[in-house]
Parts: sequence; structure tokens; C-alpha cells
Amino acid sequence: MQCCVSITNKGCNRRCPSERELQPWIAKDDDLVQKMWRINQRIIKLIVELMRNHNTPESLVIMASALDLLLRATDGMLVDGEACTLPQLELLEATARAVQPVLEWGESGKAVADGLSNLLKCRLPATVRCLSHSSAHVRALSTSVLRAILHVGLVNPSGQPPSNLIAACRPAYQYLNIDVIDWEADVSKCLTWEAHSRIATGMPIQYLNIAAKELGCPISI
Repeated sequence: MQCCVSITNKGCNRRCPSERELQPWIAKDDDLVQKMWRINQRIIKLIVELMRNHNTPESLVIMASALDLLLRATDGMLVDGEACTLPQLELLEATARAVQPVLEWGESGKAVADGLSNLLKCRLPATVRCLSHSSAHVRALSTSVLRAILHVGLVNPSGQPPSNLIAACRPAYQYLNIDVIDWEADVSKCLTWEAHSRIATGMPIQYLNIAAKELGCPISI
């Protein structure tokens, strides 16, 4: 498994075999699907390592620019048990924790932060649903992801961009500006919606209540 990246003064040239190998997350108990899951897990592990490498701007810029790859890597978080869900939550946590270092690059890094934030915004409902997962590990990690997301709303852009690399590699997706996202309100809304949904179907919400208290985001019933 490899992800080859070439950076030039003219922009970003990306050659990523991992993107072609990433398969849909589907629920089916057979050897082929298990093999697909193992491939996906290795790809996501690679992406997480790149996202955690805050000292290398190239890694974060390329990952933040790869909308399709990031969306596909985090699609189907509730398909099955820990095998599917934990790696995807780890990727979202790494994404949330990467926002602050990116913002410290200055104005140029803000475009990258917008891309990272939009991924988190897109996967917020699924992350909240993971709070009621049967696995304690999944519940704990989803709470950690939401805590990291809430922290995104507390950071302020500062510092100078490390190089002109950022301007050459703008994210391909900027649906929302990070400045207009109210993370606390969005998390609270998702928690409330999920609670109402579970109550309507006769399902318990004790795990949601526990997480809401830990996060300081009230649920309106």
C-alpha cells in the first residue's frame, strides 16, 4: 500500500493508488467483504498517519484537498461493528485535531481548514449516532471525536503560512467557511435529533445523555 505524492512549484500532482483501492463499506459476511474491509483499514491507517503529521504541511494540504477520498473513507460508519467504525472515527479525530495546526499557518491555511471542517460537518450526524453503539470503544472514541470538533470552534487563526505551497494546493471543496460554523450548536442539534429519533422508535438514550453531559451540549427533549 502506498500513496505517492509529487509537489512542484506549479501545484500538486497526486498519484494515489490507495484512492483506487478504497472499496465501499458494505455489510455482508463473506470472505470477499472481509478482505475489502482489511484493505480499507490499511488505507485509513495510512491517511490517519498523514493527518497526524502536523509538521509536514504537504501531507495535510493533500489530504484536505482529497474530498472524494476522505468522504469515501468515512462512508458507512455504522455498517458493522468495531472493524468498520473505529478506523473511520480515528480518521475524523485526526481531522479535527489537524484544524488548529493548519490555522496557525495564517490566512493561507484557512482554506485548508475549511476543507477539513466540511468533512467533519458532513460526518457529524453519523458520529453522534455512534454514541449509542453497542461497543464501549466506539462510544468512547465518538465522544473524543466530538470533543475535538468542539475544540475546533475555540481556535483562532494566527501565525504565518509556512510556505507558498498552500496557495498552490487549495482544497477542492469549500462548502462552508469555518468562521460560520457554530460547532456547539450543531453538535447540540444532532444530539437532540438523535434523541428524538431513538425515543420515537422505543430505543434508549442513556448513552446520548451521558455523552451530552460530558460534552456540555444539552439535549432538548
